[in-house]
Amino acid sequence: MNKVLVIGDIIIDKYIYGTSTRLSPEAPVPVVAQKRVVETTGGAGLVYENLKSLGVDVELFEYASKKCVKTRVMCDGHYVTRIDDDHYADGVEVCNTILRNDFSKYEYVILSDYNKGVLDESIKIIEHLNKFGCRVIVDPKSHAENYEGAWLVKPNEKEFQEYFLNWHGNIITTRAGKSVVAKIDNEVYEVDVDIVEVSDVTGAGDCFLAAFVYALTKDYDYKKAIELAVKGSRKSVQHTGTYTLAVSDLEERVVFTNGVFDILHKGHFELLAEARTLGEKLIVGINSDASVKRLKGETRPVNNQMKRISQLEILPWVDQVVVFHEDTPYELIKEIKPHVIVKGGDYTVDEVVGHDLADVHLVQTQEGYSTTSIIEASK
Repeated sequence: MNKVLVIGDIIIDKYIYGTSTRLSPEAPVPVVAQKRVVETTGGAGLVYENLKSLGVDVELFEYASKKCVKTRVMCDGHYVTRIDDDHYADGVEVCNTILRNDFSKYEYVILSDYNKGVLDESIKIIEHLNKFGCRVIVDPKSHAENYEGAWLVKPNEKEFQEYFLNWHGNIITTRAGKSVVAKIDNEVYEVDVDIVEVSDVTGAGDCFLAAFVYALTKDYDYKKAIELAVKGSRKSVQHTGTYTLAVSDLEERVVFTNGVFDILHKGHFELLAEARTLGEKLIVGINSDASVKRLKGETRPVNNQMKRISQLEILPWVDQVVVFHEDTPYELIKEIKPHVIVKGGDYTVDEVVGHDLADVHLVQTQEGYSTTSIIEASK
């Protein structure tokens, strides 16, 4: 399932960029000549935008209230001031709307609390979501008792010290800005945080949360999920303004294709060359000799698996070759967890093994090329 819902306060982050050459005659502050204005979605909206950018099946809970606007003035690369135009949602109305709905299609529900009203009734909301088996993940803003029943909470260091010292459930937090510490299912994890030059911390926590949930939807273990979350946060703080993550910010985009690859021909080359353009790493799965014999008869393969591996490994597009012994590569695909599976255009998407595990890309190659036709022509 792995479907995700984001509920929380949606913020509008507005940046005014400008330059200054003089101080105001009215007060010792710079006179900023405005050059450009950028508006992006923050808060729960930024978590949603990041998950969507990462390819997660995600939805955002919308509410009718006017959104808060945080305006930041940036002058010659320096943060001058922030102006907040706060608006508060009717938390009771939001809660009542949520209580009227079925959430059984969501595996993860993220509650992004910026204390702007949407999650004022968080305990009732969490209790309702738990009825549907949702894993509720909270980015909190207040006392721990407001989030009882959540599957996991992610307070920052200050919130942890103030509110969550006695929290007994799953939790992720930072330690002196040097590491991320988590306790999940009674296992403790700690991931060091590399020192980077920080341009802007706006939205860093939202990027962290989105990257963590992205990893969960990929069925990565908790340690790897935390490592990717740290990567996402680190990438965010190196940019001025809110940042939207791409998969390439977190990990190599892995492409997978498979086949016998017995006698290589032009069709193979076209498929492999196009496949390599779809990511940073191309893994080719090949049937073992025993598997080929079961599928194609005792006279195949013409080249044993060691020769077939050698032929593929010297090609410029192939990064790794893996042998599978089953008739299909389904178990191998589950293990590798590629982002894209590539097959020839003679398949339909539904016919591709693993189409339920990754995106599928079909390559239209020139007709008339196959190992079987080459063998027949040589007789």
